[in-house]
Amino acid sequence: MASWILIAAGHALFAEFDRIAPSRDHASDGDIGDAAHQNEVSDHNPDETGSVPIHDADKINEVHAIDVDADLRESDLTMERVVQFLLGRCRSGAEKRLRYIIYNRRIWSASSGWVQKTYTGASAHTEHAHFSFSYITSLEASTASYHLEEIPVSLTAADKTWLTSMVDARVDAAEAKILAVVGHPVELDDKIGDAANANRSVRDVLKDVAKLRGYLVGDATDTKNAAIPDTAPIARQTAAADLALGAPHAS
Repeated sequence: MASWILIAAGHALFAEFDRIAPSRDHASDGDIGDAAHQNEVSDHNPDETGSVPIHDADKINEVHAIDVDADLRESDLTMERVVQFLLGRCRSGAEKRLRYIIYNRRIWSASSGWVQKTYTGASAHTEHAHFSFSYITSLEASTASYHLEEIPVSLTAADKTWLTSMVDARVDAAEAKILAVVGHPVELDDKIGDAANANRSVRDVLKDVAKLRGYLVGDATDTKNAAIPDTAPIARQTAAADLALGAPHAS
């Protein structure tokens, strides 16, 4: 078969699955169709040399579908949860790149308003989820986030203990920097002598303390009582861990 490429939107979705489930199984991942697909109309076929339902505006030989293995190997993140999250974004109009999704004997499509229907194809799609993409040039080329990191997941007791200890350690370090300001009563604009940032002040440190104490519950004003909740979006957990470890994080 002639050379082909997977559209950028497909690569982007694969990449997000890898970020939220770095240990996931890849055994059932796929893009280009096998011999069975080549004998039928399928988004898994290259659009210039294979049988496809739509032809896009360019002359690039592209595949417009991916299969993602259903085993994400995460304790509280399942393919069902990911599919339902993406369907919610599609139904709201926030996500326009997907044409249809097939998973576990069900199919949802943009053409039907993302209504769930029974899928009766040869494969039940229990081992993987199928995602077909738009053939519109701007959409197939888009690598914008699918926002999978916003899916809420439950933290284990070990997760909460680790995050709490790391945040507390950073808060203690921040408070120690404030106490290190000597010679006069502490003022909010006093510099703390941070070698990496000469302009860093007590006010800046207090802001960080508030952010660290309240980040996981979304309340940056609660510096004493904020607790790690049982569920929090992956992105918030990751950002809190980054803050606790001292990694750069945009405010």
